[in-house]
Amino acid sequence: MKRPQITLVVPFAVFPPQDVSSRRLFHIYRHLAQEFDIEIISLAKAHDEYFTGIIAPGLTEVRVPKSLKHQEAETALVQKLRANVADATLMQLYSLSPKYLQALKKSIKQADFVLTYQPYLLPAIQEISNKPIWYEASGLEGELKKDILPENELGTQFLEAIYELELKSCQISDLIITASSYDANGIKTMKGVDSNKIIQIPNGIDPKRLQFTPYETRLLNKEKLGFDNSFLAIFTGTGSSHNADEARSILNIASKLQDINFLLLGDLGTSFEARLTPPNVGFIPSVDAKTKSLILSLADLALNPVKNGSNNQSVIMEYFCQGIPVVSTSFGVKNLGLQHKKHCLIGDTWRFPELINTCRQENIVNKKIRVENVRKYVKNNFEWQEVANKFLGKFQSWIPVY
Repeated sequence: MKRPQITLVVPFAVFPPQDVSSRRLFHIYRHLAQEFDIEIISLAKAHDEYFTGIIAPGLTEVRVPKSLKHQEAETALVQKLRANVADATLMQLYSLSPKYLQALKKSIKQADFVLTYQPYLLPAIQEISNKPIWYEASGLEGELKKDILPENELGTQFLEAIYELELKSCQISDLIITASSYDANGIKTMKGVDSNKIIQIPNGIDPKRLQFTPYETRLLNKEKLGFDNSFLAIFTGTGSSHNADEARSILNIASKLQDINFLLLGDLGTSFEARLTPPNVGFIPSVDAKTKSLILSLADLALNPVKNGSNNQSVIMEYFCQGIPVVSTSFGVKNLGLQHKKHCLIGDTWRFPELINTCRQENIVNKKIRVENVRKYVKNNFEWQEVANKFLGKFQSWIPVY
C-alpha cells in the first residue's frame, strides 16, 4: 500500500540541523516519516550548494539556493525596511528564485498534500497547486514582526501584509501545528480559524548533542581560567521586544547583586546604553560553537525571566541537559511539569535576587541532586523520541481523502 506523501516547504536549509528551528523540523519529521514519505523543499542562501539526498529513513531534502537576483533584492528590501525580516520578504520575492519554484512544483505534483513552515511561501504554493495544506506556525508572525518593524508607512504596510498572510494560512489550512500553548491560544483568537484543527507538538531535546559538565568540572574549568572566585549567571535571547524586556529585568537584578557576574548571550546589547548597564553585566552578541560551549561549561546558573511570548523552552531544556542550574519564572517553564526546588528554582522576577543567592549559597549536595533530577526528567519526557511517541498515529484523521 502506497504511503501518503508530504511536500514540506521550508525557507531555510534543514540538514544538518544548526539551530532550534532546523533541529525541530529534522527531528519531528524524521519521526513522522514512520507514517509518511516526506520531501523537504528548502530554500537556502545564494552561496549555499544545491543538495538532494535522504537525510533520514523516509525523509528527503531538496535544497535549492536562492538566485543572486533574489538575494540582492532581499538585502535591499531588508535595508529599506530597516529591520531583520528577511524571512518575511519571501512573500514578495519568491518568484525571483525560479529554480526553487520548479523543484517545488515537481515535488507537489507527487504529493498528497503540502505542509508549509511559516506562512511566507504560501503564495508560491497556491500559485503552483490547489492541494490540501497543513501549516506549521513557528510563532505568531505578526506579533513577532511588529516588535522589529519601524512604525512608518512602509513598515506598517509590510506588517499588515504579514498579518493578512498569517491569517490566510491559518484559515485555509486543514491542520495547524504549533510548538507552544501561547501560539496555539493566539491562533485560536484569529477570525474564522477552527480551534479543533490546532495540535501542539512541543520542542524536544537531543541529549547526545549536548555536553554535560558535572559540578566539579565546572569548578575546575573556572579555576583554570582564573574565574574561581566569580559566580556567573547567564541568559540567552534575541533582539525581540520580549527578550529586551527580560534583559532589562536582569540589569535591574544585577544592580542589586554587584558581587555576581551576569553574561547575556545573543543580540541584546544594542537595546541598552552603556552608561545604564551595571559594571557586572556583559554582552556577547554572537559566538561560535566552541566559545559558546566554553561559556556554558563555566556558568554557575542560567536565568529565564520570561513573562510572555513564545518562550525559549528549548534553550532552557538544553541548559538542564548540560548540567546548568536554572532560575525561572513559572511562565518560563509552563507545561513542562517541573517542580520548584526539585528540578529548578521557580518564582516571579522580583524574587530572582533571593533565588540567585539561594542557588549560590546552598550546599553542593542539594545543588547536584537538583541538577541530576531535572536532567533525568527532561531526558525521559522531552527527548525527541518521547515527544514523537505522543503524536505518532494522531495524523491519520487529517490525511486528505480523494
